[in-house]
Amino acid sequence: MEESNLRSPASENPLQPVFEVLRGVPPEAVCTTYGITPEELQRRIEAYQASRRRAALGEQFSGTKVGRNDPCPCGSGKKYKKCCLSIQEEARKALPRDQIQGVEQQTRARERLEKEVKKGFDLLFSQDFQKARTLACDLLQSYPDDDRLHDIRLTALLADGSYDDAVALCRDRWQVSLEERDYFREQGRHRREGSGRTQLVNFYSPSTWLEKFWIAQRARTYRAAFPVQQDSPLRKLALELTVANDLERFPARQEDGFQVRQEALASLLGHLEQEGTAAIPYLLPLTYTFSWASLFVPDLLARYGSDESLRLLAELSMFRFPYFAQKCLDHLEKFGERAVVVIDGVLTENPAFDELKGGMIKVLGNIRTAASLKILERLTDHENLYLVKWVAEALDAFSSPESQPLRDRARARLASKDRVAGVFPELMATIKD
Repeated sequence: MEESNLRSPASENPLQPVFEVLRGVPPEAVCTTYGITPEELQRRIEAYQASRRRAALGEQFSGTKVGRNDPCPCGSGKKYKKCCLSIQEEARKALPRDQIQGVEQQTRARERLEKEVKKGFDLLFSQDFQKARTLACDLLQSYPDDDRLHDIRLTALLADGSYDDAVALCRDRWQVSLEERDYFREQGRHRREGSGRTQLVNFYSPSTWLEKFWIAQRARTYRAAFPVQQDSPLRKLALELTVANDLERFPARQEDGFQVRQEALASLLGHLEQEGTAAIPYLLPLTYTFSWASLFVPDLLARYGSDESLRLLAELSMFRFPYFAQKCLDHLEKFGERAVVVIDGVLTENPAFDELKGGMIKVLGNIRTAASLKILERLTDHENLYLVKWVAEALDAFSSPESQPLRDRARARLASKDRVAGVFPELMATIKD
């Protein structure tokens, strides 16, 4: 199953320009793309190289050796012997024994943490949410700023219906991610790892937490809008779809895996289709955590074909789960003009989450009607330049004379700014408890 191309702007990651340079993109082109000066780019490269040298040094101290002819852990692309080997050897000779021991202890702690994090995600994958939540909460006592642990806890909260707690968690981590991103851009390190970088941290980007924030918000909203009855036969039917998550029964992956599951559950899916929109309240909870079962929901909503179903497809596409989001968008595109009206409504609401709406803008470019062009015209003046970037790409799909000046206007707006980035003013004030 392929990752859908619906990710957040690369500028959300302050190291992305560094990675572009390491891949061979000319520095001047990187500076233009990300709207940074050559001096700022060099500062980020130096900060990254320094952090990787520390990591490489820690790996050597911990006994995880790097071969002389292996790629250097600093990410330069050079062989280890041609890059950081001599620096590490000199540093090892120069460092006091107690400092070496400190590096060794921190590296061993990091290795233990990595194993525990993997265990937590494995528990989620096996649908053992309670154990995963307990593990994450225990580890957070020692590692309060590892977003992977918060992510594990969040998934468990969503799985057991604790939507209010999920919203609070996402709000908190979104704020932390913004603070850390800004601090990293200024200082070249994360504030919460300490001046000596002794604290183990792992931060997601603000865009990633915004996605999770939206999922938690929708879960809470849908709970009120689509109430469920615990003893309803429809609840049991929807839960039966989770058998698709059993990897022992269904080991196949990718597209073949979905087809195998679809064929095996054809009778159940047919029954849910016959139930119509009455099944929606029981299907929606399957979408809050990405799984094989969740992938059936876009298809069922499309078959229901109601205005309500189309709106849900638009909102669910903002979850941006791999493959799931693209299925939602593909179905919207097939509805043509009907989808344009629905998309227009969703685009105008919840502006704090505008960064997540690029997929719907792409659908407008693929439908290519007078109505979709009118919406794109309006969006060329949107304050969020990340959306304007999507608009410019959507307008590229049009061949009508009317679209050319709009495309030029969008491109001119992008070219006139230092960088393209999502802007979310006063998010906390716009999203109420």
